[in-house]
Amino acid sequence: MFSQLEIENLLIFLLNPINNHKQHLTDSHRIEVIKNHRQWEKTTLDEKHNPFYKTISTTVKPRVKQQSDKLLIGLKPITLREMNSRKDHVYTGRVLSVTIIEETLSWIPSIHLVIEDANFDCERMLIYGILEEEGEYLISKLYTVGKKIHIINPYLRIGANDMKPSIRVDDISSIVMQSKSEWILNICRYCCEAGASKFCGKCKQAYYCSKECQTKDWKLYNHKLICKS
Repeated sequence: MFSQLEIENLLIFLLNPINNHKQHLTDSHRIEVIKNHRQWEKTTLDEKHNPFYKTISTTVKPRVKQQSDKLLIGLKPITLREMNSRKDHVYTGRVLSVTIIEETLSWIPSIHLVIEDANFDCERMLIYGILEEEGEYLISKLYTVGKKIHIINPYLRIGANDMKPSIRVDDISSIVMQSKSEWILNICRYCCEAGASKFCGKCKQAYYCSKECQTKDWKLYNHKLICKS
């Protein structure tokens, strides 16, 4: 049973989805996740242009085992806010549906994403066990900005080094792509709305709904870190 306060909050969310989304755009956790991801992206770009600069990726074994189901049938949906962000836990029998909102990075043997769920909550996601020959295809063709995916039996992992939460996947078969009709085309890199018609004049990679979105993306999320002509 829901409390009266929970029902009122749910009604507010359902009746004001646009305002709710705008509030989440300035959420401190979201800003931290995106800025950190873009700092890693800058490091990756620096590495590509500097033969003496090397990034070493290591893998720490998962604390708990994630079972892989092949089908979505019978699974119950779950959102990021329903997960305990302070505890390692595999949510067996559940499915987390998200949108990829940042460029995917490859640090073999893992790839790094930033995801947003239906509540506009944001988190980092790490996929392990990636073969070197698979990395480029996965980041440039499959797991690209605006794509929507289902994560079966999602594992919320607390980082061994930074003690921060992430969604960890050790078996790539537990990720199911949503249908193409669900993808967000020309996603705005700030507000994540579809159909953005403007783009950054310098990098010509980031699309925006408006000058306001571009300015906020530059100031809040540090687009300047990854903006290359």
